[in-house]
Amino acid sequence: MAKKLTIQYRQLKTDNLWEDIDLKAMIVEVLRRRGWAETAKSRILNLDQDGSLVILNKISPPETWDGPIFAGQIIHLQDGTEVQAVLQSLEDDSPEFVLQNIDLGARAKVLRGALYFAAVGNHVGLIEGQQVKGRTLERYLTALLQKADEIDPEQFVILNSKFLTGDGKELSESSEITVSAAPSHGPAAEGLQRIVEREAGHATEHEQATVFDILRILGWSNEALVSLGEEIPEGGWVEGSFKVFIKERQRKKRPISRATINEALRNIDPADLGLKGDGSERGGIVKLSVQREVDTVGGGSLIDPQSAMEQIVNALREWATRGKIDCQFE
Repeated sequence: MAKKLTIQYRQLKTDNLWEDIDLKAMIVEVLRRRGWAETAKSRILNLDQDGSLVILNKISPPETWDGPIFAGQIIHLQDGTEVQAVLQSLEDDSPEFVLQNIDLGARAKVLRGALYFAAVGNHVGLIEGQQVKGRTLERYLTALLQKADEIDPEQFVILNSKFLTGDGKELSESSEITVSAAPSHGPAAEGLQRIVEREAGHATEHEQATVFDILRILGWSNEALVSLGEEIPEGGWVEGSFKVFIKERQRKKRPISRATINEALRNIDPADLGLKGDGSERGGIVKLSVQREVDTVGGGSLIDPQSAMEQIVNALREWATRGKIDCQFE
């Protein structure tokens, strides 16, 4: 069986690094020099200090690395031996399905999700998982290259998106950005407390940022957020739409550059964006991406890594051939 998945384009931001940096070549050099190509356990990183682990798991065959492509699979594992599940058949005529704790054993690690990517020079194609987003890949590559002393502690891997208008043209210089947040629904008290206490960056890595997440970034205290949540009536919610723009002293709005948009909005769903510049492009902004059929393993929901990597490379080649990106495969 196959699943239709979205392949996104990303490109390494070089401004905070150095001019002739080559991301693909640097990853390959590090894996070879440190001997990390040999075993997956050498590529385990503890990014969140929360009992979970992120691993560059499956990688493209080392004998192909002298060519233009490096590809890999990032997996995020949760430490823990218990999961909750329904064991009975969903076809049972039962008044309710019983949730049970299942002990997976001390050696089991629960898969949070997986991401697949391929790099050609500083060009990256990726397939995000439900729980593992592009932000995870950025953080993993940053930690890996810092561990290998390839980049300094104050340097980071930033993989910019490329935004286009709905008809595939370059964006105009935009004077205003509108970012919509997911509604925050009426509170179960513990649920609201969880929302206001977590880091917004962590929240957006796993799900769309809520109104409460954005308000927290804007400086609202936990107490103010809890108070706001308590005012939501049963069945109600809070909605929010936030505008970002640049003003000069004369109160005139200045354009926001395409480069800034490509970086600042790289980890936000385009469906939650609105751009206002020369006319309105709300709902008409898209990331450079394409949908492809990717094989699954054994007819289940797990993605076949080899198929995912092949389709990502095919997408990069197609974009290069069509002149969408300046990627060189030779």
